[in-house]
Amino acid sequence: MKPLIGKRVLVTRAEEQAEALASKLQGLGAETVKLPLIRVEPNDDEKTLDEAIKKVLAQSYDWVVFTSVHGVRTFFERLRKIEIDPKMLSFVKFAVIGPATGKALEQFGFKPEAMPEKFTNESLADLFEQTLKDCEGERPKRFLLWRAEGASEVLPKRLRQLGAIVDEVHAYRTIPNRLDERQLKEFVSEPIHIVTFTSPSTVRAFFEVLGKERAMEILEKTTVAAIGPVTERACKEFGFSPQIVSEIHTIDGLVDAIVSWLKSRGR
Repeated sequence: MKPLIGKRVLVTRAEEQAEALASKLQGLGAETVKLPLIRVEPNDDEKTLDEAIKKVLAQSYDWVVFTSVHGVRTFFERLRKIEIDPKMLSFVKFAVIGPATGKALEQFGFKPEAMPEKFTNESLADLFEQTLKDCEGERPKRFLLWRAEGASEVLPKRLRQLGAIVDEVHAYRTIPNRLDERQLKEFVSEPIHIVTFTSPSTVRAFFEVLGKERAMEILEKTTVAAIGPVTERACKEFGFSPQIVSEIHTIDGLVDAIVSWLKSRGR
């Protein structure tokens, strides 16, 4: 028997990413409700993006770092827009935060040369720490962080403390996706058994789009599943603790954590 039969699960990811999680849940018997609370918008400052790419082409960086799938996509979309052949970047060393980001990179023909065992900014900084210490006495290593506006400052701060030169490009921003009242009423028309959050931005958008009172009313009646400690921390900042936190910070890890939690309670 499929372990999620009878469970109605809310997927809060951006529309273009929701299907990956929803299909895995459906395969285990769940009914999924896709509520795209966030959307990704590119940075309007194209000059800054193009200048960063020119520096990549000039071999000014030792590492180009992506901390999300969106970072990879916006980077290669920008290359295409300014008619740069990705093959011209064959010399670049790319680092990624986790396997989903690595897979996105591979779709453009590149394999990441660095990825931490735990998929967080902290672990990515730890990974580079030994590398940078081994290079003490040499010229400072240069990093390009191609990422979201408002992203965690942990990684650039740690790299700079280790003597690296770090350039940050805010290539995109994640913003709440405004939904009309009809969509929201349809979402709450039946009980939600599990709410999934896959990033701090989905947590913030949940409260902004639904309103604090309605958001808390829903969360008090459901089980909350968060992907990793960073998203868990965002939940706690809004006054609630997720019952399920995946130790493996991937979609597969989140789904496995949900199934294990339900099995442990005989559900």
